[in-house]
Amino acid sequence: MSETLALILGCGYVGRRLARALAAQGVAVVGTCRTPDRAAGIAAAGAEPALADLLDPDSLRPLAERRPAVVFDLVRPLPLGGDEYTVEGTRNVARVFAATPPGALVYLSSTSVYGRREGEWTDEGTPVRPSSPAGEARAAAEQVYLDACRDAGLPARICRAPGIYGPGRTLRERLELGAYRRLDDEEHWVSRIHVDDLVAGLIAAWRRGAPGESYLLCDDEPVTGAEYAELTASLLDLPLPPSVSREDIRHDLSKSAFERRVGARRCSNRRMREELGVIPIYPSVREGVPAALREEGAL
Repeated sequence: MSETLALILGCGYVGRRLARALAAQGVAVVGTCRTPDRAAGIAAAGAEPALADLLDPDSLRPLAERRPAVVFDLVRPLPLGGDEYTVEGTRNVARVFAATPPGALVYLSSTSVYGRREGEWTDEGTPVRPSSPAGEARAAAEQVYLDACRDAGLPARICRAPGIYGPGRTLRERLELGAYRRLDDEEHWVSRIHVDDLVAGLIAAWRRGAPGESYLLCDDEPVTGAEYAELTASLLDLPLPPSVSREDIRHDLSKSAFERRVGARRCSNRRMREELGVIPIYPSVREGVPAALREEGAL
């Protein structure tokens, strides 16, 4: 096994930030994509691009043969159309890498596995009760890895993230275009995490996490959706769009997209801080959003 090789499956927005951070630590990185047009962006992040499709296990075996120290699976359950998803790609990864196990496999999941929480505090002990097809697929993918950990010794750990933001992932464009729809629900609590803090959490889950464990990666202070929009608009000196009710958007979104908007989960990062040793650089959106907008060149 190469102690200095990391494999990132699905090297997109989060994966490229992760690749840069790993490269800065002296770790060689291979990042996968399904189409050649993504290769240049992966290379620019300091990783070696590789074509792979999780639905094709033959494309994964040469990567497993390189015996990476860690595999980061950042691939979402693949959509089949409408609100249907498959986790067959996850099963392929589990089978291939259980045969030649890395030192760790870190799966990036989502807090959608918890379903609606109506503003209640949520942590790793909260029951998994997804309320959307996307959340159900996430929970199924997690279970694939937990079963492979238990039955085949695959050293998998689960990282659940809420809304991910950062440069290129702010409300700026939607506010500028007038496309953002602001809920009038004052109890619409949302936890978030800046992409760089998420990257730190993923690396810590590799180095300090334990097989079979789940870790919730989020910032210190949930805010309401209204606060998040008001903060971004005020920093950019943009008007806020009029607020709309839940019913106004229910029929315009898929079930998964609607549940993503109204999940109202306030998440605790206690285990991230105490067990993984990750202290967020951006403890709330009040620090993170201005930093992201500055990196975008908007401030």
